[in-house]
Amino acid sequence: MHKQDYIELIDTQPWQEMQEHFDSLGAVDVNPIAQLDINIKDWIKFTVDNFDDAQQKWEEPKSHYTGKTNQWASINNLLGRNKHNSFELNYGMLGNTNEQLKELLGKDNIKKLNVDPSSILIRLIVKMPGHGIAWHHDDAGSYRVKFSHLNLDAVNKRNAHGELKRLWWSVDNWCDGHAFQISKTVLTHWKSGQVYHIPWGQGHASTNFGYCPQYTVSFTGLVYD
Repeated sequence: MHKQDYIELIDTQPWQEMQEHFDSLGAVDVNPIAQLDINIKDWIKFTVDNFDDAQQKWEEPKSHYTGKTNQWASINNLLGRNKHNSFELNYGMLGNTNEQLKELLGKDNIKKLNVDPSSILIRLIVKMPGHGIAWHHDDAGSYRVKFSHLNLDAVNKRNAHGELKRLWWSVDNWCDGHAFQISKTVLTHWKSGQVYHIPWGQGHASTNFGYCPQYTVSFTGLVYD
């Protein structure tokens, strides 16, 4: 970074609009909502066996982003988020990995979550030390395209049977240097399979500033009323 570029960032404060937006939402309560039975070794083995079907991704504006999501991705790039600190292996979109992950999760765990099995999208994410997912929010735009048969309301993320929800859990037990933030709550010291809800539109992010890989799941599904 050149000094003049740093001075320009300090003067323009491009992060200000993002900060004001999320502060205006107010904080939400963040507590575990379920405890899944996860075989840690099997999930990690999955990442090895299906390595060629992992998306290799990092923070950058993308064609399917819209509105503020793309604007904030551009700000994150401007502030230094790139393939050197936001890289991840992401399973669930390529090949048959989503169906395999549903099978790995198992019927008993799906029942615990009270979710329509046909609506499930699982993204298993691996972050190496020094990498993280930048602060952002989700609106399920690409999910609603992929699962258009659910006829979800774009605003309320609902249909006649239930509400679409975004859930998060860690495959592994907490490791030093791992953290996940939802709204104004920073999560640490979690147990494998401890499930948290991420409300649509609420900011969240994760980081691995530890010494071991971080294995987490971003789960989307229609929760029955």
